[in-house]
Amino acid sequence: MTILPKILPDLINEYQKFIIFKRKIFIIMYNLFFNTIKFSLLSLFLILTSETNCYAQSRDPKQKSAEHPQGTTQEQTQLIKKILSGYNAAKLTAEDAKAIHGKFREAGIHAGPENDAAIKAAGFDPDQLKKLAPPPNTDRNTKPELPSPEERLKVLKEKICKPLSLTAAQQETVIKVFSDFYTEMDKMINTGGDRRTPPDKSKVDPLEKSRNAKIQQVITPEKFKKFLELEKETRPARPEGSEGKR
Repeated sequence: MTILPKILPDLINEYQKFIIFKRKIFIIMYNLFFNTIKFSLLSLFLILTSETNCYAQSRDPKQKSAEHPQGTTQEQTQLIKKILSGYNAAKLTAEDAKAIHGKFREAGIHAGPENDAAIKAAGFDPDQLKKLAPPPNTDRNTKPELPSPEERLKVLKEKICKPLSLTAAQQETVIKVFSDFYTEMDKMINTGGDRRTPPDKSKVDPLEKSRNAKIQQVITPEKFKKFLELEKETRPARPEGSEGKR
């Protein structure tokens, strides 16, 4: 009995140490458990995010295009509505349809199925618009007609004579030379029977050389050099598939 009082404080001290140790072990296990849970949840989230991105990238482009039509923004939709608000869908004429297409082109809105929904929302039938006034050059294989001599002379005056600051006499000569040139060009075009196909380049080159020689006689070398640059810029665009022709 005399030993117990002596060792009792030591036992109590050891017991307290054991309790503190257990508490530390519990805290460590607790933190380890919840850190493992958090790490697992984070890993699961990253895996799900990665799978979602892969799925989105692998989806059929046609399906995505159907869900989110390309080409018609909210601004374009409002613009289509504003343009069509000036017309009566029930009394639409060919002239109205032509004017609508013209305003669409000026606004940068191109005819196509992506804009049909916006046109319908404004109370108009897109098919009726196309039927009354088909948009120009809807067939990519259809080449535009070459400009007439009158149209080309108008361009000549605005895009060549005016920038060159020609005198009245010089301008009269230049117009006469080009008028003769265009007349010869038209003969070749009409002989071919298709105003969409330019004459063969081998036949046009001699006419151009003769034309340029006459122009060179009435203007200064500096202006002639500028003339060649301007003339090249104002030529009608060469249709696709007309290699070897002008």
